[in-house]
Amino acid sequence: MWLQSTSLLAVVAGYSLLFVVSSNLRQERRLQAHQQQADALIEQQRLLSSTEPELSGLDLQLTLMDSGTESAPQLQLDADGSAWMVSRQWLNRPGRSPLVEVRQNITEQWRQDRTDQLLLLAAAGGWMVFTARLLRLVLQRGLMVPLAALREQLNRLEADSLNQAPVALSHQPRELQPIAEAFHDLQSRLAKAWEQERFFVDGVAHELRTPISVISGHAQQLSDQPLPPTLQQPLALIEAEARRMGQLLRVLLELARNDSGRLSLAMQKLDPEDLLLVAYERLLPLAPDRLQLAAPSPTALMPIDADPDRLQQCLAALVENAIAYASGPIQLFVTAEPERIVLHVQDQGAGISDQEKAKVLERFTRGSTATGTRGSGLGLSLVQQLISLMGADLVIADAPGGGADVQLRFQRLETTAGTAIAAGSS
Repeated sequence: MWLQSTSLLAVVAGYSLLFVVSSNLRQERRLQAHQQQADALIEQQRLLSSTEPELSGLDLQLTLMDSGTESAPQLQLDADGSAWMVSRQWLNRPGRSPLVEVRQNITEQWRQDRTDQLLLLAAAGGWMVFTARLLRLVLQRGLMVPLAALREQLNRLEADSLNQAPVALSHQPRELQPIAEAFHDLQSRLAKAWEQERFFVDGVAHELRTPISVISGHAQQLSDQPLPPTLQQPLALIEAEARRMGQLLRVLLELARNDSGRLSLAMQKLDPEDLLLVAYERLLPLAPDRLQLAAPSPTALMPIDADPDRLQQCLAALVENAIAYASGPIQLFVTAEPERIVLHVQDQGAGISDQEKAKVLERFTRGSTATGTRGSGLGLSLVQQLISLMGADLVIADAPGGGADVQLRFQRLETTAGTAIAAGSS
């Protein structure tokens, strides 16, 4: 819009200058023509040596005046719309002879000039409209369309496909090629850095699994031996920290597999209430006095399409978060919406503020309610990625009466004859 407005202002300024220059040139030519004609007539009057004017008509009038001042040609407009060019000169000597007034009727020329000026203004207006449309078309095809295509191409880029979809340079206009080249170079550097980071995380997760498993195994063996009371507490701490490190490495490995596109899912049609029952039975030992399972629905619910093992992993992560960061009962239940089946993990803790609901889904990010507790900030991030791969959504809502209601929202699947609904297993 700025470029188009500036160009139109330049066109308007050009036509305005042309109009002013043309008007001044026409006026100057009229003045010169009148001056030449007046000089010739006065010279003729001098040769006749007469005190009476020898010329009087509709277009040209000579009048002898006894007094007055000499004046250059100037335009006079009468009330009836006629236009006259008038000039005054002394017949012989200034102040000693009659003053001759020459009046030339230029009404037709004046009207013709006005008509030409109006035609010029109309042509200028039409040309400005044409220029605006043409300029808009040129900018649209030469700038906006290539920019939109470049933007769409950049929006389609993902971390895993930086090397697979480089910014095309040959299809860009000459004006956009420097920008496209800069994006291409940046894309190459980001792809290289992302590849290095992915290999690093994947390699670290693989390399550390063995020593952590060894530490955990030896700690368990020692805990089975009779030990002095002074060693039992440090040994329990070693065993707990080894389990925590092993769990953290598993999450990092899952994230690395997902980033590299090597995470595969075994999608099945599953009964949502059977899934929650399996999760409840597996996770009840973690908090037997807090974990609760709602009564089954009186009518059968529609199945969902998910990976049973990965979904159990997600439910376990949500329940463990609720155990660690909330207080009071933790309820597992299912609700059916017109287009969705929703699995709920609801607690009665402090909840998550609206400002933090999106941030806690990022890697290594924890909410303010987690202050004072230990954690890596990777659990919800992994759940978010696994649920997205299953075509579902992770939503953090507010529970009635306070607390967090973490929802796994799946699209409803219509059951068909002969379709078996598989229950999830741990």
